[in-house]
Amino acid sequence: MLEKKLCNLFKRYPHKSLQRRDIAEILNLHGGERKQLTAILRKMVSDGMVELKKGRYRQGQQTQAIQGTFSLAERGYGFVRPEISQREDLFIPEKSVADAMHGDLVSAQQLGFDRSGRPYGKIIKILQRAHRSVLGIYHQQRGRAWVVPLDQYVAKTVYVRMEGSIDAEPGQVVRVEFLRYPSAKSAGSGRVVEVLGDQDDPQVDIETVIRTYELPRYFSMPALVEAESVATGIVPEDLTDRTDLRGLPLVTIDGETAKDFDDAVALRQEEEGKFRLWVCIADVAHYVTTKGALDGDARERGTSIYFPGYCLPMLPENLSNGICSLNPHEDRLVMAVELLFDNRGHCVKADFYPAVMRSAARLTYTEVANFLSLAEKTNDLPVSVAEQLPLMAELAGLLGKMRRERGCLELDVPDVEIELDESGFPRAVSKTKRTIAHRLIEEFMLAANEAVADFLEKRNYSFLYRVHEQPTLDKLQEFQQLAAECGVGLVLQKNLQREIQRLLDEIAERPEARLLNQQLLRSLQQAQYTPLNKGHFGLAAQSYCHFTSPIRRYPDLQVHR
Repeated sequence: MLEKKLCNLFKRYPHKSLQRRDIAEILNLHGGERKQLTAILRKMVSDGMVELKKGRYRQGQQTQAIQGTFSLAERGYGFVRPEISQREDLFIPEKSVADAMHGDLVSAQQLGFDRSGRPYGKIIKILQRAHRSVLGIYHQQRGRAWVVPLDQYVAKTVYVRMEGSIDAEPGQVVRVEFLRYPSAKSAGSGRVVEVLGDQDDPQVDIETVIRTYELPRYFSMPALVEAESVATGIVPEDLTDRTDLRGLPLVTIDGETAKDFDDAVALRQEEEGKFRLWVCIADVAHYVTTKGALDGDARERGTSIYFPGYCLPMLPENLSNGICSLNPHEDRLVMAVELLFDNRGHCVKADFYPAVMRSAARLTYTEVANFLSLAEKTNDLPVSVAEQLPLMAELAGLLGKMRRERGCLELDVPDVEIELDESGFPRAVSKTKRTIAHRLIEEFMLAANEAVADFLEKRNYSFLYRVHEQPTLDKLQEFQQLAAECGVGLVLQKNLQREIQRLLDEIAERPEARLLNQQLLRSLQQAQYTPLNKGHFGLAAQSYCHFTSPIRRYPDLQVHR
C-alpha cells in the first residue's frame, strides 16, 4: 500500500527531488510507516523506479535498455561498454552481474548514479555469449572431474559431466563445452570435447594462445586458390612501366634464421661526397590486389604473429617466402625509394617508383658486422657488394647522428632471443647483440619510412601514419621523481626528447641505468596506426609511416597502394 502511495507521489512531482522527511510529511506518515519508508525507498532505487542523488529522491528515468559488451573485473564487478560510443560505461556491481561472462553482449538497465556521479545498473539479459567453450586444466578426484579455466575472467571452475565427455588425464589442457553457464551463485558445467595435450608442452602453450585469442590460423580456400594462381617467376608483362635496377649491387641483410626477405639496399657515393641510397621493398601490392580473397585474409590478420620457433603468417608461404621474398640471384618486383643525401646526411631529393631488381647477395647481420670490424677486408663477397658496405656504415652514422641531434630517444632496453631445443622446449634466453649491421639497416628503413610519409602527406593522400604521442604529464612526473631519487634531474621543458636523452646519456654507466630505462619505457605511450598525424615522439619525427614490411604488416601494404 505504501509503495503505491510513493509511486503516485513521484508521478505527481516527476521533476522534483525530495528528501526522505519531505516525503514523510507530504504522505502524512507516522510511527511504523516512517520506519517502513526507508526500506521501500531502498527497494525502489534498486529496481530503477526511483533515483537517489545527494540524499534526494526523484522519479526514475524510464530509459531504454542499454546494449553493450560486458567486461568483468578481477574483484567480481564489471562494466558494460555501450554500443553507442557517446554513452558512458555503465558500472555493474557484483550482485547485479547475474550470469554474465567477460565479453558477452548484454542488455543492461541503468538504476541510477553512485556518490561520485557514475552511472550504475544491472544486467537484465544475455544477448550473445562470447564463449561457447573454454580451455583449462583437467582435474579428477574420487569420481568427480572439473576444469580450471586458463582465463580466470571467463570462469573459476567448470564441472565436467562425464556422460558425453571424451577421456582426459589430470594435468592435460582440454576444451570444455558449456552445458550450463556459471553464475554468481553456482559454477558452470560442461563436457570435454577436445584434449590439446600436457600443460607443460610448449606446443600446447602456443596452441592455447591461438585458441584463446581466436587468432586466424588457416587461410580461406578462395585465398589459397588465389595464391596458387600467382606466378612463381617474373613474366614480360610485369616489367611494363618499371625501372630496371638489376644492374645495382642490391643486397639483403637479415638474421641468420630469416626465411623471407622484404627489403634490399644499395649505396653509391657521388660527387661532392653525396650518397645515393636505394631501398627496395617487395611489391606485395602487385600480387595482393584490393578486395581480393588474399587481401581479405591479410586484412583480417593485420600482421604476421610470431611465437618462439613458430609463425602465423599474414600471407601464404608461396608469397611470403616465394615470389615476394627478395631471394638472391632471382628477379623480383619491388617498390623503390631512391634517396639522395648530402655529405652531412641531409636528404636533398627523394624519388619513388615501381622497379625490378635482382639481389646480388643474401647477407647476415653477423657477416656484415664481422666484415666492417676487420682492418683488412678479405672475404668472398663480390667486389661491388664489399665496396659499398663501408659507405653504408658511414651514411648510417651520419643519419644516426642527425636523429640524435633532433631528439630521437635511444633506450638501452636489450632484445632477447629464446633458444629452443629439438622438441621445441626453451633451453636458454639470451640478449640479442646489436651490431653496426643492425643499426645500418635500421637507419635506412627509418629514412625510407619518413621519406614516404613526407611524400604522401605533401600530396594530401589519406594513409595510415605510425604515431607515437608524447607521454602524459602524470607519467612524466612519476619518472621525474624516480630519476630524482637516483640522483639525476629531469626538466620538463619544450624539447622534451633532448632532455630525456641527456638524462639517459648521463646515467648510461651507472647501476641505475637499467631501472631508469625500463621505467621510461613504461612511461611512454604505445605507438599506434591512425589516419591522423600526431607525430612520432620517440623518433622525434613530424611524419612517420610504415612502408618497409608489406609481407608481414597490412598497414605497409596500404601505404604501398
